[in-house]
Amino acid sequence: MRRKEFEARERERLEEVLKIAEIGCLTFNGPDGWPRITPLNFTYDGRVLWHGAIAGERWECLQKDPRATFSAVSAEVYLPSHLISEENATGATVAFKSVQVRGRCQTISDPQEKCAILNALMGKYQPEGRYRKVTPEDPLYAKVLNATGVFALGIEEMTGKFKFAQNKTEEDRKKIASWLLARGLPADRVMAEEILGTLKR
Repeated sequence: MRRKEFEARERERLEEVLKIAEIGCLTFNGPDGWPRITPLNFTYDGRVLWHGAIAGERWECLQKDPRATFSAVSAEVYLPSHLISEENATGATVAFKSVQVRGRCQTISDPQEKCAILNALMGKYQPEGRYRKVTPEDPLYAKVLNATGVFALGIEEMTGKFKFAQNKTEEDRKKIASWLLARGLPADRVMAEEILGTLKR
């Protein structure tokens, strides 16, 4: 990574991004040599897990070449240029946490494991519940389980980029954090704390 101040190495912090990010993008090799990219809802248990059709281009491509790259962003806040200067637009930037992983995909065929992953996905995206747990024995789910693929990306390499305005002066970082705390949007407090945390490292 060119800007080493943005490089994140602690495995625990990288995994936290994969646990809470809502959307990720899977990139794989297409049949014509061009890369393909698809957005995914996913969950993470040491592997990136998702469900999808057992047919179509993504399925066919990953059967031929299981290598893939996956990226996710768990927090992202646009920081307007006027926080630093009312005239100079080059101060505009984005603060974010991102992770990229590489590995090989596999299809999960064991019914119990498939159901466990599907239930993990439901738990992540519908935490309020109000559904019947997916089990192989339940006739409610028998048909859909046969038609649904569940997939795992085993991780061979993991890298992260955490950009918290580390390239700004200490004064500017304090100013940005104060503005975020005053604005108070959902991700603002988290990002303000991350930016202030850079002053201690």
